[in-house]
Amino acid sequence: MRRIFQLNTLYILIMIIAIGILVIPRFVEGIQLHSKGISYVTSNMNDYYHKTFPIEGKYTVEINVDDLKSNEGRVLFEDSDNQIYVTKVRRNGSEYEIIFKSSGSYDADGATLVSGLEHARTNKGFTSHFKAEAEAMYKGVDYEVSPSGFSAFNDQDGDQFGFHFSIDVKEEPTVIMTVSQLQVNLWARVPE
Repeated sequence: MRRIFQLNTLYILIMIIAIGILVIPRFVEGIQLHSKGISYVTSNMNDYYHKTFPIEGKYTVEINVDDLKSNEGRVLFEDSDNQIYVTKVRRNGSEYEIIFKSSGSYDADGATLVSGLEHARTNKGFTSHFKAEAEAMYKGVDYEVSPSGFSAFNDQDGDQFGFHFSIDVKEEPTVIMTVSQLQVNLWARVPE
């Protein structure tokens, strides 16, 4: 009887160890995914492959240059998993800078992010390239726009990119920003 009890205890202990071996790595991955967000997926080059491709079309957002704070949160692009919106508009004389935030989605199976940036793998890790192009229109006249900078994966679910342009606004406070060449960044788990 004692021997049967010892065997049952041994079998239970083996099952607990086996379940632990299967569950603990997923649990640890879940904690890392929750704390690091999309950057956990993007930096894990062995478990996820990456593909980037451009989105067709142009996307517009109206910018009120009289009330810069009112622009925060205005949406440039949105689909079921991704959004690009204005986080800040800065002014220095007739020079303006518009900063966009890209917010994507992620889980243990991968991530998606639509952005003005193409995120790419290199031998040394990860790099980002500014791909988006923009136009600013004021009172029917197009103005030159150029990239002002970007930050890759600065928070859990995305990145930021910006543009600057110079317009001497006199009457109408609305500038129409049109952005094209947005990039879909896709990470998917490598099949086991």
